[in-house]
Amino acid sequence: MKKIMELLQNMKAKNEKKDNKGFSLVELIIVIAIMAILVGVVGTQVIPYIEKSRKAKDIQVLSGLCTDAMTAYSSNASTLDASVTYVIAIDKTNALSVTGGGTDDNKVLLDAFKELNSVDKTADLKLESKAGKDISKIEISCKNTGDMVTLHVTNTTTDKYSFEDIKSK
Repeated sequence: MKKIMELLQNMKAKNEKKDNKGFSLVELIIVIAIMAILVGVVGTQVIPYIEKSRKAKDIQVLSGLCTDAMTAYSSNASTLDASVTYVIAIDKTNALSVTGGGTDDNKVLLDAFKELNSVDKTADLKLESKAGKDISKIEISCKNTGDMVTLHVTNTTTDKYSFEDIKSK
């Protein structure tokens, strides 16, 4: 009886060693398939939030341009014509420009704006959202009454991806 018990214990020990191999190929494939499904489901839910955060970042960059325009206009208000609305235009291809006043006033405002940032065209802004990449022209209106600075964005294709006007008083 003792020998039979020893034999059973030895067989049991050998079987335990054989069963302790790790995961089988089928188990690994099942885990990978489940993870792929989860990534597919979660990915489609997360993508709109990523685009929304990119657009919020782009709005922050555009608001910074408003601040720069207001600072440039305010710091030179004593020399600029208060009855004129100046328009700072940032185009996709052309260089930065200012219109609205006389040549000297436009140059003063343009130099002051350039001093505050290194933007020359819309590509320099490095906007990341779909709406940001679709921008063809940005116009920043500076005046002495009401909304002191208004930023208006023109899109290349449609208004599907667009920004609302940004205003500061």
